[in-house]
Amino acid sequence: MELKPKRFLILDDQLVLRKLISRQASFFNRFAVDIDEFSDPAEAMRSIAEGGYHLVITDIGMPGMNGIDFIKNVARLGYQGALLIISGYDGKTLQTIADMSANLGIACTRFLSKPYSAEAFVATLNSIFNAMERNGPPPGVDIEALLDEVCKDNYRLEFAPVFSLADRRLQGFSLSALSVAGGRYDFDHLLTLLAGRRMASAVALETVVERMARLLLQIGEHTALDECPMNIRIDEACLGADNVFDHCFALLQQYGVAAHRIGFELADGLSRRSGALCFENVAKIKYLGFRLLADGFGAGSLTISNLLKFPFDQVNVPAQTLSWLRTLLGEDAGAFRLLRYFGLPQAAVCATGLDDEESVALATALGCPHGVGRHLAPTVPEQDLVAMTADSLGGKSGAEAAVE
Repeated sequence: MELKPKRFLILDDQLVLRKLISRQASFFNRFAVDIDEFSDPAEAMRSIAEGGYHLVITDIGMPGMNGIDFIKNVARLGYQGALLIISGYDGKTLQTIADMSANLGIACTRFLSKPYSAEAFVATLNSIFNAMERNGPPPGVDIEALLDEVCKDNYRLEFAPVFSLADRRLQGFSLSALSVAGGRYDFDHLLTLLAGRRMASAVALETVVERMARLLLQIGEHTALDECPMNIRIDEACLGADNVFDHCFALLQQYGVAAHRIGFELADGLSRRSGALCFENVAKIKYLGFRLLADGFGAGSLTISNLLKFPFDQVNVPAQTLSWLRTLLGEDAGAFRLLRYFGLPQAAVCATGLDDEESVALATALGCPHGVGRHLAPTVPEQDLVAMTADSLGGKSGAEAAVE
């Protein structure tokens, strides 16, 4: 437990509910917690303006200033902590409000629909602080120095293993995080940090893809997973860079690694305002033989138009989307039959964020063939990939290695 407590602010116009949330927060033993309670949004905003809060918990339906206007005003204050919305509204409405919050700059936003259990509340708090620890850059991070270290190859990668849910057989890896210059970053967060610097995202992508090519070569040489695929996140800044995927293709050729062993995960939606080069690069990914994955189905910014028009090979479905599908359809193993409208078979589904037993059971019940998450396996440092793959699937015999 940290010596310095985390500060929570709770805003709800109903005294009983405020006290209930405070009581539930007392079950959170990951950190010591100091809690300030407010019934008036204006008073809560004045306290937030003074700074120091790690988490703001708010209701939506309140007299006077409603929760939506409160969140907008909090964002205008430049609040940098996390937000938890607790309300009786349905999940889709709360997700829309959470997306609004993220677009206003409150990146770490979660919600709970009433009624909920104390266990769900604590699990949500853990999810919030896990995300803040993963995504928050060290104070005063120098982005230029960070990029310089990446270009010098002074970094380490972590991968999330992808498994078949039917038999828990290892299927491949998805890039999870990158450690560099004393910090650890989810790769999508690193891309966000680099997005404002011209060509920086493309340079980082090419550098990491070359590292992945070397790792794929080692895995193929020493284990029984000859066709191990690896996936890596891309964003619109990557798609807007000229020749980046040609360079990635050339790097793979140098190592004798087939292009289809790399999958690019896209969660950013493209519209008519996106540059023509973005659409060209989507086509080029397929033309060069790479795989294209739709990431964050139901949670990212990909539109139905994108899903219909882009040549995706796989759809990654977060556990949160799975819970919505269960609400809509029940535990129907054919829940993903709608993917045929996007030109995809049901087999092209990977459930993501399977961090507990319940989410794994739900993904299995809904017919997801593949999954990734902490409950299936922790992330693996790049130096342990070969050993982990060999332990899971078996290494090659000396005779097999000699033949190759």
